[in-house]
Amino acid sequence: MSGRRVANARLGDLLAEAGWSGAELARAVNALGTLHGLTLRYDRTAVAHWLSGTRPRRPVPELMAAALTERCGRLVTVAEAGLGAGSAGPGVPTGPAAAPEEGGLLRLALRARADADPHGRARLLRSPYQPVPVPAAVWDPDPAEGEGPGSDPGSDPGPGPGPGPGPGDARTGAVARTGTGMSELAARRHLAAHAEQLRALAGSFSGLYLTHGGVHTRTALAAWLAQDAGAFAARHTEGPGPAVRVRGAAGRAEAGPRCGVAEVCRGYAQLAHLLAEMTADSGYHGLAQEYHGIALGLARQAGDRRMYAITLRAMSAHAGRLGQPAHAVRLARTAVETAPADGEPGTMAFLLVQRAAAHAHAGHRAAAAADLAAADRSHGRHAADPPEGPFDSYARADLDFARARTHLALGEFPAAAEALERSLHGRAAGQHRATALTHAALAETLLRLGHLTRACEHWRAFLTAAPAVQSRAVREALGRLLRDLTPYRRTREAVPTVAMARALAERLP
Repeated sequence: MSGRRVANARLGDLLAEAGWSGAELARAVNALGTLHGLTLRYDRTAVAHWLSGTRPRRPVPELMAAALTERCGRLVTVAEAGLGAGSAGPGVPTGPAAAPEEGGLLRLALRARADADPHGRARLLRSPYQPVPVPAAVWDPDPAEGEGPGSDPGSDPGPGPGPGPGPGDARTGAVARTGTGMSELAARRHLAAHAEQLRALAGSFSGLYLTHGGVHTRTALAAWLAQDAGAFAARHTEGPGPAVRVRGAAGRAEAGPRCGVAEVCRGYAQLAHLLAEMTADSGYHGLAQEYHGIALGLARQAGDRRMYAITLRAMSAHAGRLGQPAHAVRLARTAVETAPADGEPGTMAFLLVQRAAAHAHAGHRAAAAADLAAADRSHGRHAADPPEGPFDSYARADLDFARARTHLALGEFPAAAEALERSLHGRAAGQHRATALTHAALAETLLRLGHLTRACEHWRAFLTAAPAVQSRAVREALGRLLRDLTPYRRTREAVPTVAMARALAERLP
């Protein structure tokens, strides 16, 4: 009979490999659903139906695959779980050989265009997070991607110190006397100017994100990328491949000068990274995962292993927040191993403190402590001469906040409270999102330590900063506030705090 269901032996085999009962799988799926903002109430009966051949609606198959991936310590796809060909979201690869960085500038433009379309973005926003293979910790960028023949990945000569060739440069002078030379010089200058514009935009959008959160800011960035990245890809890409190449004189395709194409790709990688972070902050985790993958591909195309490592670090933090500690550790390790060994010490501190947090959540206490100490040493060297820029500087306040996450995961609440206090004292004025979340984390920590009065003080500070922020993280912190203060709602210290929280909850979207 064609309509008869076939038992899902693949799922049964995976349950045996995981050493899970049906009830344990159901609890894991429910827990991951909560982290994705879903309320799921599956039990062993539902798992029995799945084993008999029933297929749940999305995103449950992806959540099931993610839970089994974490439990089994290897990638488990939707297809392997016997739940159909599956998709981890539009454009997110699910096969075991797929890499998270596939695609490039054209993929960014197309995805941003769909994201910016209010009528077509619903499917994108519903796409769930699912672990994909971690790239190998080997840096071997394709020389065809963003690098011309003979280009030096460590050099960045720029468009030249002046408006024209120097009097002693016979080769450049000869080029300038031809139409071909002038065309190539104009192309170089255009690329340099575009790269400068991308750097400025990264600074602006990063500031908006730190100040007001990602919910509304991300839609503006997606709309801008849909237009600009698409136009740039149309002008400078030839053929179906992902590599960006400059159209030279007489219409021939030439690998772009290192100072041009690579810098432009780096700028788009930074903007894709920011869009991923804002999208995750908005609670759209599958789409955020795809933007992270696009940022990885563009960083590799630019030959920028530092930006590549920074994006892997962000992916590790994202995985950790979504209940994937083992996957977070693998990503954090690869980020540290991929980063330039002689790179800027602030970057290494940034990477190491995330690896510490990932180790802590996975129960690796000694490794977490060692990474915290190493991160402190690296940041000490960084603080002596900090560079500027959203992807270059690493404030001590941010390091202390990340340290607190590690202490919390290890159950070291006094140390976490101390780190959060230092983070607050170091916060720059106007960073409403970071300030609000730091106050909330400190309030939760103080309550665990039994300090209700001080906890309420910080919660009221959180409630004061929160209205300026549109962020899923802030919304979730407000929910935890109302939950944690429920037992104290009639005490003198908590009454005004609960009233403020309820008033804010009625007004937040």
